[in-house]
Parts: sequence; structure tokens; C-alpha cells
Amino acid sequence: MKTVLSGDVGGTNARFVLFEDGCYQAESFRVIPVINHRDLGDAVEEYLQLIGNPSLDQASFSFASTHEYQDAMELTNSELSLSVSGLLKRFSLKRCRVVNDFTAAAVGIISLPQSCLTQISEGLNEPYGPRAVLGPGTGLGVSGLVYTGSYWLPLQSQGGHVSMAAQTARELAIYQVLVKKYTHVSAERYLSGIGTVEVYEALCQIEGVPRVFTKAEQISGAAISEECPLCIEVMQLFCKWLGVIASDLAVTLGSTGGIYIAGGIAPRLGNYFLESEFTYWLQNKGRFSEFVKDMPVWLVNGGEPALYGSYTCLQKDYDSFGFTVTA
Repeated sequence: MKTVLSGDVGGTNARFVLFEDGCYQAESFRVIPVINHRDLGDAVEEYLQLIGNPSLDQASFSFASTHEYQDAMELTNSELSLSVSGLLKRFSLKRCRVVNDFTAAAVGIISLPQSCLTQISEGLNEPYGPRAVLGPGTGLGVSGLVYTGSYWLPLQSQGGHVSMAAQTARELAIYQVLVKKYTHVSAERYLSGIGTVEVYEALCQIEGVPRVFTKAEQISGAAISEECPLCIEVMQLFCKWLGVIASDLAVTLGSTGGIYIAGGIAPRLGNYFLESEFTYWLQNKGRFSEFVKDMPVWLVNGGEPALYGSYTCLQKDYDSFGFTVTA
């Protein structure tokens, strides 16, 4: 039996699961906080101890990095580092790979059970049409999938760093606060956990009121409970902007195979997100509104797609992605 460790490593937590002969072993799934670790190998060691120290054949890890994937790496938004060859030797692996986190998430969507997808809007789904994949979390991941005739090819994108345009005077005021701070204001500055806090702080500055909240989950919670008008505005803008960026990606890719909203934030918002104006702004595309309305839209609400994707990226079709060391 071939045992493969798949890991999705974020700035706060690492998620791990085993695949046995290609089958996802749900009982082996664990979330390991990485804040107390400086080396990924130590987090892997903690995970393996929790599940009885199984022997591994291969391992594949997805994570965010602003640099080219290579043997020695540091993660974006984290002090965690790794060495692919070091992991190979430490755990006696035959093969070890690292890939971009959102490349893995995009690839993983292909394998997700239907129960992990909530349809936001119906459309004229073309089974082999391009698929748009994006998701706000710690940052804003953007990717796409194009069918080659034999497998789905993921697009390695940094689309989260496209420029945002203000559509109203209020949005322009927020932009003016952020542009003084960062010079370039990307979509990720708005559509991420950190971005949620940035927009909230910008609105506090504009209104001349003290900041009450310091974390994204506090802001979204205060919006859902309707206890803070500024938080409500932040989250309304968040849903609008996500619709705008998703629409831009959809028309850029011609994603007749569908639009997938992944990442950690939208699923946690639950019905608040589903009942928001996200869909309105997604489909508000002027002359191409009908084109976008014909695209089915799904919310990825579970199933850990990056774990499926990390495993899938060990296949030969994906050899050009990431960095691999073989014993």
C-alpha cells in the first residue's frame, strides 16, 4: 500500500491528510498550528505523532510564496521555512514536492465531492470549458483551469495583485487612504483577512472614529450581528468587490465551465455571503452581463481542495509545477 502525505500550509495552520493508494483518508485529517514552529518538518513530525507515526512513501505540500519554488523556501505571511531535500531525508521519502497553494486548490476542485460545492447561480455549464477559481483568505488566490484533452491544466497566476478601481466616491475615499500607505492598491488589499482590517481602519479614519476591532473575524461577526454600521459597510463592500473581481476573471478566461469561489473567508460567512450582492456585481458586466450570467457559480464550502490538489500534483501531468526532489 502506497501512503502519501498531503499538506496545505498556511500562515496560521497547516492541514495534513494521508492518501492510501489514491484514496483520501478522512480519519487522518488534522490541523496543526504552525505559529510555534519555524521548520515545516517539525509540524509534520507533530502530525505524524498524532496519527501513530505511519511510514510514508511520498509527500506533497502546497503553500504561498512570492518567490520561485525551489529547495529552500520561506512562506509568505509566516516565519515558517522548509527544505524539500531536508523533508525527503528526514522522513525517508521516495519523492517530495512543493507547489503553489492556489494552484493546488484549483487542481483539487476537480476531485472534490459534489457535497463540498454549493451552487450560487445556475448557468449553461460546458463540461470542458475553462474554469475560474479565486478565493480570499490570508491573501487573495486566483487561478484557472483549462482542459488539455487529457487533464486539467492549472494557471499559475498572481491575479490577486491586479489593480482595483473605485466605482463610487466612498470607494475612492478608501482607495486614497490605502494608496498613501502602499502606493499600489491591489485587489488583495481589499479581499483578504488582512484587507478586511485595512478597509475597516480606512473607514474609521475617514469617519474620524476610533477603531474598535482589530481582527477580520471580529469585523465580519459584527457585520453579521448588525452591531456595527462600519463593519456592515466593510462586508457589503467585500462581497461587492469579490463579485467584481470574479467577473473580471470570468470574462478574461471565458470561464464557460464555471466560476468557483474558494478560500477561507466566503465559506465562513455562510448565508450572509449567499444572500449578499455578490451575484449582482458578478453579473453586472455591461455588454457582457449575459455572457457572465450563463456561467454557473459555485461556493467551495469544504473538502480541503488544496489537499486533493497537492496529492494530484504528484502525477506526471503536473511535473512542471512547483519543485520536486526524488530519492
